Parts: sequence; structure tokens; C-alpha cells
Amino acid sequence: MLGLAALLSYPAGLGQVDRFIYDNLIKATQRPASDEIAIIAIDDVSLASIGRWPWSRATHSILLNILAGADVNAIGMDIIFSEPSTVPEDDVLLASAIAKTGRTVLPVLIERTASGPKTTLPLPELKAAAKNLGHIHFTFDADGIVRSVYMQESLHGVSWPQFALSVFNTGKGNDDLNNAGAYPDSSNTENVDDTENTILSHIFKNHTLERIPFAGAPGHFKTVSYVDVLSGKIPANYFTDKYVLIGAIAAGVAPTFSTSVTTDHRAMSGVEINANILAGLIEGRSIHDAARWAIMLFTLAATVLAMAACRTFSPFIALGLSALLLALISGFTYFIFTAGVWIPPAAAILMVIAVYPLWNWRRLEAALNFLSEEFTRLNQNTAIVLRNNDISIKPKNSDFLDKQITAMRIAADRSRDMHQFVIDNLNSMPDATLVLSPSGELLMVNRVARKYFASIGFKASDQPTLDSIFEKFEPYFETNAKRSSWRDVLLQPTAAHEVVEIETRDINKREFLVKSAPSRMADNSMLGWIVSLVDVTTLRAAERRREESLNFISHDMRVPQSSILALIQLQKNPATAFPLPEFLGRIEKSVETTLNLADNFVHLAKAESQAYQLQDADFPSILADAADDMWAFAHSKSIAIVINAQVENYWINVDRSLLVRAIGNLLSNAIKFSPSGSQVVCTAKPIQTDSGGYIICSISDQGKGIEASEHTAIFLPFQRAAEQGRDGIGLGLAFVKMVIERHGGTIDVNSVLGKGSIFTITLPCVIEANEI
Repeated sequence: MLGLAALLSYPAGLGQVDRFIYDNLIKATQRPASDEIAIIAIDDVSLASIGRWPWSRATHSILLNILAGADVNAIGMDIIFSEPSTVPEDDVLLASAIAKTGRTVLPVLIERTASGPKTTLPLPELKAAAKNLGHIHFTFDADGIVRSVYMQESLHGVSWPQFALSVFNTGKGNDDLNNAGAYPDSSNTENVDDTENTILSHIFKNHTLERIPFAGAPGHFKTVSYVDVLSGKIPANYFTDKYVLIGAIAAGVAPTFSTSVTTDHRAMSGVEINANILAGLIEGRSIHDAARWAIMLFTLAATVLAMAACRTFSPFIALGLSALLLALISGFTYFIFTAGVWIPPAAAILMVIAVYPLWNWRRLEAALNFLSEEFTRLNQNTAIVLRNNDISIKPKNSDFLDKQITAMRIAADRSRDMHQFVIDNLNSMPDATLVLSPSGELLMVNRVARKYFASIGFKASDQPTLDSIFEKFEPYFETNAKRSSWRDVLLQPTAAHEVVEIETRDINKREFLVKSAPSRMADNSMLGWIVSLVDVTTLRAAERRREESLNFISHDMRVPQSSILALIQLQKNPATAFPLPEFLGRIEKSVETTLNLADNFVHLAKAESQAYQLQDADFPSILADAADDMWAFAHSKSIAIVINAQVENYWINVDRSLLVRAIGNLLSNAIKFSPSGSQVVCTAKPIQTDSGGYIICSISDQGKGIEASEHTAIFLPFQRAAEQGRDGIGLGLAFVKMVIERHGGTIDVNSVLGKGSIFTITLPCVIEANEI
């Protein structure tokens, strides 16, 4: 590829392609016409007024005499006066007018003849009167378009500057006829315009053949009719401080040329081409061809970058980078062109376009060869066959690509079958299961694991790692109290099939048994790790509940029974016997205690396990039923139950009997711990939130209050506040909490020691009475 790049860039361009790019760059960088240039045109209007061409030289002398009265910079008269006039006096008049202006430049015509190149000069008297001479020879490219001009032509030892350059030198006061002036060439670098980039001058070549910096299309420069100047319609002072070019633009008189800025409908006359060259000299603009080695380096650099992109990145990214490289080549070409340097970009563009398909063809060929070998080995492995082998029959008379596609299909089908087999087995596992690489990277997870990840804060789009997962768990500590990472604990190399088990809790206080087992290949080398997260929250809670129940049965339930047996033993002895009423009263109290304990235990178990019988109910009626159930108990302590309910229009969907008992438990506790003669106040009101309607019910008492540190513990089974002493076994509030939460509500407590407690329950509203 580098050799091809060098070969293509060596001729300094790819011919017509680069010429097309060059012409479009010229058109894209057109600029306003210079105010210092005016063209006096021999146009159709002038021919119609003055007469057929050629005109009398006396006519030209009149024009020059008019211009002599204006302070012009220089006059370029692009008309050949190589033969004497039929009226000799006219030549004298013209010579006199040329001499009078003192700044007139006449053209030199270099022609090809049978005997070789020949120079055609103006008449001797006209040459003597002229300030300078300049050749009007243009250079044609292979496609017949004028893009360049020799700024210096030499023939028979005599050197002629280009016509526009001679006009420019005349305007600058340079009297040397053969001097190339300020225009740079290989032999005169000290006169390079200061505006040129001196750094680039060492990279880009200078030559007497220079490209024309066209300013615009035909008709771009200010043009006045010859006859208008002659008649005085255009005053002489119009040409003050201007470079004046006189030449023909009329069809049939003026030769026209195709240039970079011409169109299919209009060519450019010689005087207009000279105007463009002159504008470039005035503005210090020029376009130099880059040196051949610079063009080659540019093409090689683009090729190397394109190959580096293909080698380093995927085909898709490499395609994007190749497109970016093409844009950079185009941008650089445009930028350097605006600086006056032409680097043909076609070879570089062609190489960038060619590198991508050729490189990826080789890449695809290598990949096919590799896959062919791998598919052959894979199809020979029949350890597990999950699909009918008939698909392995290759098509008859198939070509190489068909065979590779068939082999790929067989291998892909087997791979998909095996993958699906593994996935299905993994998803069928009841516990969250992770498959890890030997280094501990997460490879696969089952459905239960993904659901669990969502519960601990991971989004569906997240890619959790082993470390990020176990950041959600309590830290693991070794027996020596030194903290170890979960990775170190779970991924310890162990003997084959040895399982590591650790029990811990996550951020949601769920308890897990974490199991890690190595997965090994046939040669006992590590294939990866399988980590399971077994949720033992329910199991551990059941174990704790069983222990609490056993303690309850062995202690609380036995105490009243033991008291009854002790009373019976005392009653058998006349010396220790109680009076019969007292004896029966003590037995009755112990039996009631046992019955209440059993009743509370059964109700809590019922609230936890059974399906609720839900029905629509009016909350005030539920509150009234609970208060009626506690009226006798409150009356016995001279305590008033005050109900203030503002929820007549709101209904709830609940298990009525369980909710009545739950509120009754709250009222019972409030009555139990309130002083005699006080009040237990029940308030209920509705609230509306973004998530729907709710009923808030508060039950306040004037009892002893509860320590803030015990607000959470009192809702746990078999837990009692210190202020309750040994009154109760701690099942009542646990029952209340279970019932309220099973109905989608919440319960909170706010208590101040010595002032009482307020228990607040919140339940969702379902039906409004006015909508029934």
C-alpha cells in the first residue's frame, strides 16, 4: 500500500481528478474584484459605434491621450501592433500618445512556426515609446484549460516578463524591461512579498510557471466600453490611481479561453485573464505547486493513518475514522490552498478509500481461515449433542463460502443449544446464582439474581461487579477480627468441589447463606466460580419464633399452671387451706391468665398466617365496636373513652374482626396504663396524598409513657416495655402491628415519660360513601 501511495503521488497528481478538485477550490475561494483595476473593453457596442475591426491607430491615440490626462498607475494595451499602418501618420500619432502616457505596456506575441518559436514585437517606434513590454502567452493543461502562466519567457537569449507582471512593474516604477519584478522565482528569492509564508517557502517549490489566482468568473472586473471613454461619457479621472487594461472582449475579435472559473456558456478573454493575474500581483496572492516530495509525504501520511485505523479498531469504527480522515484531507487541502499552496489530494483520497476494503478483505480472509479450522474441531466434538445431526449434511456442489456458512450454522446451533441449556438450568435454580470468571468477573446471573439486584438498588441497565454486589452486605470479619474482602473470602483456591459457606445480612436486613464453589476443567484447572445467595431470612425468623414459642410455652404458660398445682397442694392441708371463695378466686385468676395467653398467641398466629376475609366497612363503626368491647374494662377503672371521628364519608376494605381486635388491643393498653378518672381519646380523620386517600387514627392515653429507645422493641413478639413491668407477655402490640401492615397501613408511637403515649395508625381508603 505504501509503494502504491508513492507511485500514485510521484507524478504530482492524478490528472483530471486533481484538476477537477483544483477548479472547484478556485471557485470556492473567489474574492471581490480589485478596485485598482479597470478594463477598457473593445466590445460589441464599441464595434457598432466606431466600425469594423481593426480600427485606425489614430483612434487608439485619442484614447491614450485621454488617459494621459488621468493619473493612472499603468496602462496595459493588449493589442498587437506588429505591422505598419496603411496611414503612416497614424503610427506616429500612436507612438506620440504612448510616449505621452509614459506608463504604457505593449504585448509581445510568441508564436510557433514551421521554423520554430518566433517572437512578434511591436513596431520599432511603438516599442521605443512603450514603457515596458510583456508576453501574452498562456499555458494550456492537458484538458485544454488555462490554469497557469509563465511569468518569464526566454527566447534567443532575450527574456520577456508576463504582460500583467510588466504592467504591475510599470505601476510600481520598475524601469527594467526584463526584470521579473517582485514576483518570486527560483533565481530571485530576495524579492518575495513579505506577506508570503517564509516557512512554507522551504517546503513548496518556486518556478517561473505559476498558477493563476483567479478572482472570479468572466465579467468579474469593472469593465467600461471603449466608445464610452472615447466619447467622454466616462471621465478621465475615473481611471486615476488605477491599472488600466485595454483589450478586446467582443466575439469574433477577442480570442477566448477556458479557465478554472469559466462556465459552459461563457469563456474568458485574454484581457480578463491578465486582469486576474494583475489582481493577484496587487493583492500579493499566488498559488504555488507543492514540492513533489511534500506531495508524496502527504499521500504516505494519509495512507499510514488509514492503515493504523484499520489495524487498531473494529471495522465499524475504522470506517468512521476513514471518513473522518477524508474530511481532514479535504479540510487541510482547502486550508493550505487558501494560504497559496496547491497539494493535489486525489492520490491521498484514493489511498484512504482503497485501504479500508483491501484491509478488511484480508482481515475477513484470515478470520474465515481461522473459523474454518475452529468449526472443524468443534463439529468433531460430539460429547453433548442436543440437536438432530441431519443438519450437518452439507449442500451438494457447494462452493467454499457455502461450506463455511454451513459449518458456522452447525457450530452456532450447537453453541446456542448449549448456551440455552445452561441458561435454562441456571434460571431454574431457586436461589440467586452468579457465575464468575477465574478472576472474579461476573459472567452470568440467573433470573432470581437479577430480581434480587433490583431490590438492593441496581438498575436494569447496570453491570454490577462482585465487589459492588457485596458492598450491599455487612462486612466479613475473620476470627482474628481482621477485615477481609468478600473476594478474598469467596474466591479462595480450595480443593476440588469444596464449598465455602458464609452467613451474612444485606442492607435490607435480609439474611443470606453465601455459598461459593469452584468450577474446574478436566485437567483440574480453574474454569470459574459459582456463587449462590440462599435467602434464609424466613428460615432464621422461623427458628427464632420457634425458640420464642418454646420459651413462652415453657415459661409463661407453665407459671399459672404451676400456681394452680401449688394452690391445690396447699388446700389439701387443713393448716394451709384457704377459705373456699379465696381458693376458687385464685384458681380462676390463674386459669384466666392461661386462657388470655393462649388466646393472644392464637390470634397472633392467625394474623400472621391466614388469608384475610376482606370487606368494605365504615371506619367509625369499627372504632365504635372496639370501644364497646372495652367499655366494661374502662368503666371498672373510671376511665372515659372519647371518640372524635371525622371520617363518615370514607370506607375501608378490611378484615373487620381482626381490625376491631387490633384497635381493641390499643384501647386495652391505654386503659390499663392510664390513671383512674382519666380519658382515652380516639381521633380519626381523612387525608389526601398523591398516592391516594388515607385514614389516620390516633389513640392517646395519660399513662406512664414509654422510653424512646423501646419504641421499636414493643412491637416485637414477647417484648415488653420496662414501664409495663411483668404485666403482659408482649403479644398484643405485635398482633396490632401485624394486622395493620397486612392491611397496607402503618403504626407509629409517640410517647413522653410521665405524660402518656399516642399510638397512630394509617390505613388506605378504598370507597367514598357518596360514590356508592
